[in-house]
Amino acid sequence: MNRCWYLIVVVLLFLTKNGLGQKFYEVSTLDSAKVKVYAVDLLEQADLLVYFVYEAKDVTKVGYWMEVPTAKEAQVLIIFVDEEKQADLKIYLVDAPEQAGWRNESKKDLLKLE
Repeated sequence: MNRCWYLIVVVLLFLTKNGLGQKFYEVSTLDSAKVKVYAVDLLEQADLLVYFVYEAKDVTKVGYWMEVPTAKEAQVLIIFVDEEKQADLKIYLVDAPEQAGWRNESKKDLLKLE
């Protein structure tokens, strides 16, 4: 049984390290952010379709985002910007989990963990 838990932990670490779901913390300054994010109004304008989840166990798929209360808990530090031209990543919020995912895969590296 102990070996099974070890395998599960290794698989989960692998999945999160490869940028599947993201635990993020919203910082207050541009200099503190790893990624500058702009929320677009039209799906067609987005690089990533995002579905918000509220439990860590649900951060399992590309585009599943969960806000965490401290920077220490986050996988990525972001800031939402007011102007599209300032953004590294444009997101569109979706209502259904199956809609989440990349529309512009060239932006994948922005959410890869170090």
